[in-house]
Amino acid sequence: MTTLMPMGGALDERKDPTVLMEFLRRAGGKRARILIFPQASARRDTGKEYVEMFKAFGAKEAVTLEFRKRSEAGTAEQVKLIRRASGIFFSGGTQMRISAVMAGTVLESELLAAYRRGAIVGGTSAGASILSKTMIAYGNGGPTPRERMVQFSAGLGFTDKFIFDQHFRQRDRLGRLIYAVSSYPGAFGIGIDEDTAAIVEDDSRLIACGSGAVTVVDGFEVTDTDVAEVENGRAAAVSNLRVHVLTHNSVYDGMSRTATLPSRQLLID
Repeated sequence: MTTLMPMGGALDERKDPTVLMEFLRRAGGKRARILIFPQASARRDTGKEYVEMFKAFGAKEAVTLEFRKRSEAGTAEQVKLIRRASGIFFSGGTQMRISAVMAGTVLESELLAAYRRGAIVGGTSAGASILSKTMIAYGNGGPTPRERMVQFSAGLGFTDKFIFDQHFRQRDRLGRLIYAVSSYPGAFGIGIDEDTAAIVEDDSRLIACGSGAVTVVDGFEVTDTDVAEVENGRAAAVSNLRVHVLTHNSVYDGMSRTATLPSRQLLID
């Protein structure tokens, strides 16, 4: 089974580390070998902080790869670490910093191979956006889709079926996700709130995890849109768009395009 775990940023690492603990569990728990890529962050201690955190959570091994130049990507030692990793994690920051040094390299090919053989691949904030083939690189907030609201770039390509956006509710990003899906109607738009993750199994089944919500924007049945015609930042029209809002343990099936809400237990005093 393949597993992606994009996270919405601002993870609660101390009081309620549900999201990160689920990532660790799926990576093997106490047997997990976690490989951390901090390239998106401008801070030089980001990788070290994640190493300490995953080790404190019980991982058998946690290693950070500290390179910042494209010429430094794909060394024999990096390849060795990728091939033994059970979990691969991308930090937050700026997603273009990741693609600039990794896209199209031997390292990217090794990461994709690790994912296909079963290593869980996750990332928070910018590290979530980079997971898809078509990535939201930059964009503006707001509830209404508008012309030039989003700038796209190439991600690392773990999936071409989903486009991930993060800090979703907190930064009011529904409009830009609708714009993205209207521009690429063959993909699902996945908006992930902070302290929340969307667990994608076998590139089709999605499970919400965490304290916030995961918003699924489905454009497969869109009958009309003028996103290619509007100009000067004007609002774009979209007809017959479907939207689902998922909370913890809700499931979305990308094959049938249906959502199942978590079961409710009747509390008896």
